[in-house]
Amino acid sequence: MNRARITAIICVFLAAFCSAALINTVNASRELSRMTGEALALTNGGSPAEEDLDALGDKISELSRAWEQCQPVISTYSRHDELERVSSAVRRLRPLLRNRKFDELYLTLHETGDALEHLRSTELPTISNIL
Repeated sequence: MNRARITAIICVFLAAFCSAALINTVNASRELSRMTGEALALTNGGSPAEEDLDALGDKISELSRAWEQCQPVISTYSRHDELERVSSAVRRLRPLLRNRKFDELYLTLHETGDALEHLRSTELPTISNIL
């Protein structure tokens, strides 16, 4: 009888941990995707207006800080190649803005958004992800 209780407790604990990890990943990736979308809008297709450059810099800094905060937690239960794809894209944003390479910045923001979407979709419990 004690083994059944212990097994049930472990199963409940694992279900709770997996649910919390899924919710955290989905919420973090949605928030980061929102920030990425706002930054993309400010780039205006690779040719941002001069008055939007400060706001774009602030948005990229906000995105970088948010990723730095959530990455250590997500890295405990997510695949590292997915995280590396997001990290490398986020790391390239500030230098591209500083060097005024707006076309590359626009493409890197798209890459960041795609990587976040892929991270979110790989964590969702679908048949293809389970098998």
